[in-house]
Amino acid sequence: MSSEVKILLEEKQLKKLQSVIYDSLIDEIKRARQDVGLEKRYFNKRELTQYLHISNNTLDKWIINGLPKVNIAGSVRYDRFAVDRWLSENSNGY
Repeated sequence: MSSEVKILLEEKQLKKLQSVIYDSLIDEIKRARQDVGLEKRYFNKRELTQYLHISNNTLDKWIINGLPKVNIAGSVRYDRFAVDRWLSENSNGY
């Protein structure tokens, strides 16, 4: 036996509920994008390993094999766009 609950809302209440749900979803999407680094363009080495979901040793091998990096006054950063392009160009078609 299933019981069903119906909630009746006035138009104004429905619009407010929709707005709250929409805003919550947008906030969570933004938070998720930040968590995986999609809101950031330049990474340090630790951030890049997290973004790529790889170990530091794997990243070191990729750097030796030509993974692009930016060195400014001794500070090394990795451009997300250049890294993504390099990965695409150097993948084995997987």
